[in-house]
Amino acid sequence: MAQLIASVHAESREQVARAAARAAMAGADWIELRLDRWPLDQDLVATIAACRLPVLVACRTPDDGGGFRGTLAQRRELLQRALVAGAQGLDLEIWEQWAPPPRHRLKLSIRSFHSFTGVPKELEQIRAQLHARAGTIAKLVVTAHDFADTAPVLDLLARTDQAAQPTVAFAMGRTAWPSRVLAAQLGAPLVYGAVEAGAETAPGQVPAALLAGLFRARQIGRGSSLFGLLGNPALSSLGPWLHNRALRRLGVDAVYLPFETSRPDAVLAMLPRRQLRGLSVTAPWKEAMAARCDRLDEAATALGVVNTIVHGQRGELVGHNTDVLGVEQALRRAGVRDGEGRAAAVLGTGGAARAGAWALVRMGFEVTLLGRSLEPARAFAKQHGLRLGGLATRVLEDLAPAVVVHATPVGGVDRDPDERLLPDWVPQRGTTVLDMVYQPRLTRLLRDAAAAGACAVPGVEMFLAQAAAQVKLFTGGHLDVDVLRGFLAGTGVAPATALA
Repeated sequence: MAQLIASVHAESREQVARAAARAAMAGADWIELRLDRWPLDQDLVATIAACRLPVLVACRTPDDGGGFRGTLAQRRELLQRALVAGAQGLDLEIWEQWAPPPRHRLKLSIRSFHSFTGVPKELEQIRAQLHARAGTIAKLVVTAHDFADTAPVLDLLARTDQAAQPTVAFAMGRTAWPSRVLAAQLGAPLVYGAVEAGAETAPGQVPAALLAGLFRARQIGRGSSLFGLLGNPALSSLGPWLHNRALRRLGVDAVYLPFETSRPDAVLAMLPRRQLRGLSVTAPWKEAMAARCDRLDEAATALGVVNTIVHGQRGELVGHNTDVLGVEQALRRAGVRDGEGRAAAVLGTGGAARAGAWALVRMGFEVTLLGRSLEPARAFAKQHGLRLGGLATRVLEDLAPAVVVHATPVGGVDRDPDERLLPDWVPQRGTTVLDMVYQPRLTRLLRDAAAAGACAVPGVEMFLAQAAAQVKLFTGGHLDVDVLRGFLAGTGVAPATALA
């Protein structure tokens, strides 16, 4: 199992002592002191003595992503002073010819390679160079601009005999950070994180507390199962917060990670097949991933889109759509009865809109899909007896629907919080409005709907209901929606209820 290293830029004794205490409380096994910014005239003995964890030291130059601007001799002297002061681990770059005297019996000896431009093709040769010195762990850190770019790193780890060639390999970058956890799952002996959010020493570092807690990076290994979320975007999803806690509650040895990518086929192909058990799928890949499945359940077949993929008993990919159930249960919890032919409208024509429309059809409503571009939905609408209409306030007012389901990203996280698809539409009193957007909890659409006397149903109700169905598909276990709601406490969306 991997040891967790919390990394910090060392700047003063007091700051390091505070950081070491936080790292220890977060569950770290080591603290890495990056000495790039350490004042050369300051003693290290008291600083290292004050650390509540074993100390690993490194000092990076600008060429290696660091900030040390002294001479080579000063850098080596600084590292030597740190070892004399009690540091038990040392990380040196691939080019460094100096090594500490044998009297320093290091518990952790690392040789590092960093690429800030991409993923080199010669990873095997680079690792061989790093292992040229006996007793060292090879650490290869590359840069990925899309999660799919991390494939060579994961492939290297999958083929590694860690007893013979101890290797840490992962990618830096905003979307690449899950490679750090995957590396631990593939047997890497170390996983790196930040002491806390906002104090990262490298791009894409995750706080040590999340690595140790939510993602169980110190417990998972080659025998652990893998689940994840495939989408673009995916990093802002609350899926990891919910599913990792669900896995722990059910006692499943697994981890759930967000895979944000513009190349979903490549990511599906590169994930370790022996460990991969299931994926959530979000926009814009719900239709593309349906085509990759060997078979589909009833809902996914009807919609032509999936939001869940699991491995069948024979290893085949089976596609499901739990969004339909999510919409229906969210509306039922808000008091919506069977439609009995009443009008309902869905704003949008994508995969989420199809799920909303089919749920409403199953509940007995006469459904109209409203969109700016209707051609992509024409065949689906004809197949299921739906009406199509232009996305306009006048059209929606003429329909006078009893239920409106908003199924586009408008008003969601990372967008304008006051954004609305149809800003001049005012629902009639008594209309039920479900916004599939669940971050923020109360969108501008829902606030305006509630103010007009409508019943506003937050998207988190749908999210929780479909997630409960996903948990069942992933693990065979059942967790009630209210239990899952508790897993989102502190995220800002947990206490979601219908507003009338």
